[in-house]
Amino acid sequence: MKRKILGLDIRDASVSAVLLACSNKRTEIEAHQYVAISEPEDFESGLAAALETIIEKIDVSGAVCVASFPADRISYRNIQVPFKKENKIRQILPYELEPALPFAVDELIIDFHSLTFADQADHTDLIAAAVEKAELQLYLDTLASLNIEPEIVTAGGYPAALRLTRLAGSPENFLFLDIDNRKGSIFAVVSGEICLIRSFPIHYDPSLSAAETLAIKIRNTCSALEEIIGLDFQPAGLFVTGCVLDDPEFDRHLAQKLKISVKQTDFTNMDDITLRYHSGQAWDPRQMDNALALALMEAARLSGLNFRRGPFAAQRFWAEHKKDWLKTGLLAALVLAIVFFNVVIDSYFMGKNLDQLNRQITKVLTSTFPDIKKIVDPYQQMQVKIKALKTTTALSEESGKNIRAIDILNDISRLIPKETDVNLTRLVIGSESVMISGDTDTFNAVDDIKSRLEQAAFFKKITITSANIDKAESRVRFKLKVHL
Repeated sequence: MKRKILGLDIRDASVSAVLLACSNKRTEIEAHQYVAISEPEDFESGLAAALETIIEKIDVSGAVCVASFPADRISYRNIQVPFKKENKIRQILPYELEPALPFAVDELIIDFHSLTFADQADHTDLIAAAVEKAELQLYLDTLASLNIEPEIVTAGGYPAALRLTRLAGSPENFLFLDIDNRKGSIFAVVSGEICLIRSFPIHYDPSLSAAETLAIKIRNTCSALEEIIGLDFQPAGLFVTGCVLDDPEFDRHLAQKLKISVKQTDFTNMDDITLRYHSGQAWDPRQMDNALALALMEAARLSGLNFRRGPFAAQRFWAEHKKDWLKTGLLAALVLAIVFFNVVIDSYFMGKNLDQLNRQITKVLTSTFPDIKKIVDPYQQMQVKIKALKTTTALSEESGKNIRAIDILNDISRLIPKETDVNLTRLVIGSESVMISGDTDTFNAVDDIKSRLEQAAFFKKITITSANIDKAESRVRFKLKVHL
C-alpha cells in the first residue's frame, strides 16, 4: 500500500511542494510545484495565495504533511545539560535558555537536536531551537485555512542537512549552505552529526562578489564552531542549495575562496527516487531539494526538530475523523443496546420455557411413579426410578422368569381345543402371574380348561378365582390365575 507524503518548504519569498508516494518497493515523486510569494512583506497573505496555487495543481488529499518554518525566524543555541533522559532535558531546557534569548521563554516553543558524541558520559550536548508562539500560531492558522495540517513543523534546511549526514559517501566533516534571496542558513557537521546551525541575513557589498560575501559568513561560522567544540574544524566539503544560484561560476568561485570542494545538492540523483510527474514544471533541485528532504524525513521516519509540541501538538487525526468516530460510537452503542435487549428478551423466554419443561417433567414423574410424594429434582428422581426398574428387570431375567407374552399366548391357544366353547375376554400378563378372564357354556368346561392349561411348561399352578353363571346369557363367567 502506497503512503502519500507532502513536503512543504515555506520561506519568506517562496513555497516549494513535493508529493511523494512511498511503498516497500520504490519511492516516487508524484507531483511538485514551486510558487514565489508575490508579497514578501505581507507573509501571511502571500503564503495563503501561494498555497492556494499549490493545492489547485496538486491533489494533497490523504497525504501526511511535513512543513518547514522559515529558518531566519528561529533562534538557535548550543548548550550542554547534565542529563541524558529526554523528559528531564525538556524540563530544564527553558531555564537554561532564558538568559541567552531576547524573549521570555513562556512566549516560545522550544525543541532540541541532541548530539551523540562518545565523550558524553555525564552530560548531553544539544542544539536548542526556539520559535515565538505568536508567529507559529499565525503560520499554522494560515495553513489550516486551506485544510493543511502538518504533522511536523521543523526548521527550514534542517531536513536537507539531516539527509546529507545519512547519505553514503558523505564526508564525516562538512558544511551545508542553504541560500534564499537575502537570507541564508549554514549547518556544520562534525563526525556525521549536525553540531551547529546558524541563520544570517545576506547584505551584498557591491565591491564583493556573492561568493566572497558568503565566504566571509562561512569562515565566521567555522570559527564559532571551533570555539564551541574546542577543536580545529576542517570541513572536507561544502554542499550548497538555494533558489538564487543562477551564477554558473558561483560554485567555482566559492571553492576558490574557501579552499574546499563545493557541490550543489540533487537528492533525486543521490537517492533512488523516481520522478514520475512534472506538473508542467521542470525539476530544479535548487528549488525542490528542501521540500523533497522534508518528505523523505517522514518517509524514513527520522526524528528531529519539531515545533508541534505543547499547545501546538498535532491533533490532525482526531480533528479530521471526529465526526466519523462519533457516528461510529453512536452506531456501536445502538448495536450494543439492541444486542443487550435481545439477550434480556431471550433470557426471559428461555426462563419461561424452562419452567414449563420442569412442570411437564414433574407431571410425567408423578403420573408414572405416584408413590413419589416429595418433588425435589424431577429429572434426577426419574433417573433413579428408571435405574431401579432396570435393576429389577435385570434380576428377573437372571432368575429365569423372563417369559415372553407370545409364548404364553401360544400355549393357551395350543392347549385349549377348537371344539371347546370358550371366549377369552381379558388377558393380563405380569412378572409373577397371568390373569385370564372369559366365559364358557358349563362349569365342567372351566375345569377342563384349567386341567389342560396345567400341562404348559411355563405354568406352575392354576387357580380358579371365580366361576359364576350369567343368567342373562346362560353362560359361565370365570377367572383363572396362572402362577409362573
